[in-house]
Amino acid sequence: MDVVSTVGEGTVVSPDGDLNEVTAASLRRELNRLVAGGCREIVMDLARIREMDAFGLGVLCAARTTLNREKGSFSVINASPELETLLRRTGLSRHVSISTAE
Repeated sequence: MDVVSTVGEGTVVSPDGDLNEVTAASLRRELNRLVAGGCREIVMDLARIREMDAFGLGVLCAARTTLNREKGSFSVINASPELETLLRRTGLSRHVSISTAE
């Protein structure tokens, strides 16, 4: 289950478990719902994500593209070292602010 909370002007989305082919569509729908509702700043908290595949990466890329088109912002926080490496190797880190878990 995804936890969504509002912090100031932004919305923090905290998915849980694996972000993969099985779960990506649900998260994509949630992010689209938020943007359609007027949200222009989304922070994706990956602290509870164990694994991510290409479908999960696709959701992050689509969210970044959509928010960029809407003059909004998308960032990632609490990425594990493994997820940070994945995001860096795929090039997403060149387009999205990413902070690692401490």
